[in-house]
Amino acid sequence: MTIAIADILTKDIMTPARYLGNELGAVHKPWDSAKVRWVLTYPEIYEVGSSNLGHIILYNILNAQPRQLCDRAYLPARDLAAKLRETKTPLFAVENRRALTDFDILGFSLSYELGATNILEMLDLAGIPLTWRERNLAAGLPDNLSAKSINSPENSPFPLIFAGGQTATSNPEPYCDFFDFIALGDGEELLPEIGLVIEEGKAAGLSREELLLDLSQIPGVYVPQFYDMAEDGSVHPNRPDVPPRILRRVATP
Repeated sequence: MTIAIADILTKDIMTPARYLGNELGAVHKPWDSAKVRWVLTYPEIYEVGSSNLGHIILYNILNAQPRQLCDRAYLPARDLAAKLRETKTPLFAVENRRALTDFDILGFSLSYELGATNILEMLDLAGIPLTWRERNLAAGLPDNLSAKSINSPENSPFPLIFAGGQTATSNPEPYCDFFDFIALGDGEELLPEIGLVIEEGKAAGLSREELLLDLSQIPGVYVPQFYDMAEDGSVHPNRPDVPPRILRRVATP
């Protein structure tokens, strides 16, 4: 769904340029030729998110990958958030101006604890259920993925939702209900690997469960629904075909 920007960015919206994606350094790749479509988000308003160096580095790394496209999205200010709800318009990415639900994968930078509520606000504005259980049920899947999905990732109503960043890496458990997977550690090498697995999974018509299972084999990818927490706080697999321990990725200097 392409958003009619002119109908949303009316004269009562402050600083509308922050939602246009036309600044120096923005990358506009053709939508139709991309095999994997990412949107990376920093859950703050544009002026904060776009100045985060790590966010921009990963954005450029992904756009340098062949057959992959990466757009950006940010937390809208109060005036635009109210306008989106009033007009029932979903939150959109700034480059292609497509609804976030049009993408294959939606990644959030979780750099500090208070950013978590902004992530929930962005998911709500995008019309995406907040938890992976709700998303599974909305897609017609069991809430524990114990059975294979009949839907391919391409036909699933929602993108895969993941988080990365310092807070997500240091203690992912408080946020596990909200994400399909969590990227632990540095993303410079990890995210391109994730993109290749998603591209291959889409081409093979894998179910959502099968795709998440493939992703769980990548060092640094933690899929919370494949693990349970014991009473002592330790985390253990709830199925035999996932790694017993997830390693934190460190990018090559």
